[in-house]
Amino acid sequence: MAYVKHTAIHTTPKAHLKYILNPDKNEKMKYVTGICCGDDLETAYDNFKEIFEKYNDENFDNCETYQKSGKRNIRIHSYTQSFNSSVSPEEAHRIGVEWAKKVFGKNRPIIVSTHSNTEHCHNHIAVCPYDLDGIRWHSNRKSLDFVRKRSDEICLEHDLDIIKNPKRNSTISYKEWDSRKKKCSWKVRMADTIDKLIHSDDVTDIYSLIKKMKKCGYTFTNESRLIAKPKDVKYGCCIAKLGFGYSYQMLMERISHKQNEFVGRKISAFVGFQVELAVSIREKQLDIYRTPMIHYPTYAEVKKSFEILNFIHSNHIHSLEDMAKVTATANRKEDIALHRYCKCAEKKEQLKTLNYLGDEYACLLKVENRDEAQQRRLEKIHWQLMISGGIGGWNTHMDNWLPKLKDKLRNDLKQLDSLAAEMGRASKERSKAEMSLAYLENFLKSDYDRIREQEQLRIQIENYHNGLEPQEDGTYKAEPELTAERNAEFEYMDMREEQRRIAEEQRWRDERQREMRNRSRSGYCR
Repeated sequence: MAYVKHTAIHTTPKAHLKYILNPDKNEKMKYVTGICCGDDLETAYDNFKEIFEKYNDENFDNCETYQKSGKRNIRIHSYTQSFNSSVSPEEAHRIGVEWAKKVFGKNRPIIVSTHSNTEHCHNHIAVCPYDLDGIRWHSNRKSLDFVRKRSDEICLEHDLDIIKNPKRNSTISYKEWDSRKKKCSWKVRMADTIDKLIHSDDVTDIYSLIKKMKKCGYTFTNESRLIAKPKDVKYGCCIAKLGFGYSYQMLMERISHKQNEFVGRKISAFVGFQVELAVSIREKQLDIYRTPMIHYPTYAEVKKSFEILNFIHSNHIHSLEDMAKVTATANRKEDIALHRYCKCAEKKEQLKTLNYLGDEYACLLKVENRDEAQQRRLEKIHWQLMISGGIGGWNTHMDNWLPKLKDKLRNDLKQLDSLAAEMGRASKERSKAEMSLAYLENFLKSDYDRIREQEQLRIQIENYHNGLEPQEDGTYKAEPELTAERNAEFEYMDMREEQRRIAEEQRWRDERQREMRNRSRSGYCR
């Protein structure tokens, strides 16, 4: 297993080369390879310096900030490739050289040095920012993912394990991490305030959101860049830094589609299992919004989860078994609609066949003394019309039977469009039910228990079960206008329970009567 990390060397490039080419760390320079440069300190340093100064107007040793940009250019890209204790220094060095050539090519000064002085041997790879043709290597998240992927591929080729689900490095400072752990982060409070204000009826754009935040005590030092801070904080921050869901573009998207998110007024209308599911999905939505990574497919997950929970609520689903029953019913409904549509669509072919052969068949029926050829032709047409002409069960000896049959088929075909629409609705309902079932099964396996382990969410769920809704000050109180919605759901559940009780009593009476009849028959036989 290999782990790769990157360090940008802006200053003291020679000191860095001296460290990785330390003979005490790589068994007297035994595990050192130079690609497009020498493998000793002085030669490698001269090669790196020559290439850097050829394509850059800065001095390789002068590490002062650049006058135009105020920044230092990178002198050396330093990569560390670490292995576990099962990998020998020889194999580690061989993998490091192969990886360096595969990633950076053979046209760039590179030093690969394997340090074996620790319990876990590791490679230090010094990479020149420019190759011999002046092509520059850029270090960013995308290039780091690329080099790690190539490293994993080579490790698999050498029968080594890889890190299957690597964790991304946090982008927040230790101070912010510590304040979040102690639940006193003002940035988290700002994100919570924005999440609540977005669902206000009078928030229709960014400007109305800013106005509402000012009423909540926030000060904007730069409205165009959305830099805000609460009263008790000296320096604010850009709202976009709160996470993926707080950039200008995503805030506009969220305001335009605020119906796709769950807040207290929506969750308080749910009952039982639906409440626990709604709180858990809302927490997952916040996880998506507050992640620093820009990944738009996750917002599609927000909309999908909203539609699924609404489907669960509208169909009175309170368990996975209820969901399975609704899915089975939707499948049967689609099968029936498809059968009706196909039977009606067959009549279009019947009418076509009847128009082609009906007149000839009617004329042959009127011939009284048919010869052998006419009789054979009549029998042939008869079987064709029986199979695909729709005359089965139709009296072909009555007057004007052919026009009447055609009129009947035409009238039946008028239902084709409505049956197609019905089939489309049934198919859409079946698709939504199956998608909801799959989503619910996956959610219950992966995220449901993990989210509900959090203490504050258990408190929320318990208060929602009691018909209470969270307020701005952190307290809970009942909302009378939403109680009616909850009561309607409770009434439906009571009605369903009563129907189940009546069906159970009827089943018990039927079994009792069947048992009494069996006893009377057995007594009669004796």
